[in-house]
Amino acid sequence: MGLIIIAATSCTTMLLLWLFFRPPFGQNIVRLNTTHRIVALTFDDGPHPPYTEKLLDVLAKHKVKATFFMIGSRIEKYPETVQRVIAEGHQVGNHSYSHPVLGFQPPAQVRREIERTDNLLRQLGAAGEIVFRAPLLTRFLPVAWVLARANRRHVSCSVWSWDWITQNPDRIAHTVLKKVAPGSVIVLHDGKAENPHANRTGTITATDKIITTLKRKKYQFATMADN
Repeated sequence: MGLIIIAATSCTTMLLLWLFFRPPFGQNIVRLNTTHRIVALTFDDGPHPPYTEKLLDVLAKHKVKATFFMIGSRIEKYPETVQRVIAEGHQVGNHSYSHPVLGFQPPAQVRREIERTDNLLRQLGAAGEIVFRAPLLTRFLPVAWVLARANRRHVSCSVWSWDWITQNPDRIAHTVLKKVAPGSVIVLHDGKAENPHANRTGTITATDKIITTLKRKKYQFATMADN
C-alpha cells in the first residue's frame, strides 16, 4: 500500500509540475505560420539608448521591419525612443513592466505588469494588437491563465541568439544563421533588463550580418503583426 501511495503521489506531483510549466491551453507562438522563406526579427529588453537607435539605423538601411518587446519601466525613461520605433513602422510589444520572472508571480500581479505596459505603449501611439512576451519566456501557468482569459497570444521563439551571453558579433550571427529556417522567430536583445548599462554593440553588428546573409539567401522579414 505504501508503494502505491508513493507512486500515486509522485505521478500527481509530476502532473501538477507539467501543468504549471507547460500549460496545455492558450496560444503560444513559436514560429511564423509559413513555409516560405520569411523570418521575424524580435528584440527584447529595450528601449535602450543608444543601442535601440543604432539598431533602427541598421534596420532602416536594409528596409527591414522588426518587433521590439519593451519593458514598461524603460518605456517611461525613454519615450522618444519608443516613438521613433513606432514612427519607423516597427511593431512594439509588451515585455512586462519590471521584467520579473513573471511565471512565478500570482495572476493579479501578472495582469498588473501587462496592463501597465500596455497603457504606456498606447499613450505613445501604439496601434493594433500589442503582442506579449514573458520575461525569460516563462509562460508558466499564471501567465498562460491571464493571457487566455484575455484571448491574447504569447510570443515565444524558435531561434535563440544567446546575445545575453556574448557580444561577439560573429558568434551571435553564426548561432542564429545555423538555426534559421522558414518561419523562424529570432530573439535578439537591444537591452538587458538587469543591467541598464549593458553594451549591445555586438548585437547591432550581428544584426547587420544576419540580415545581409539572409537577404542573400532570398529571405524576407516580417513582424509578429504579420503572423
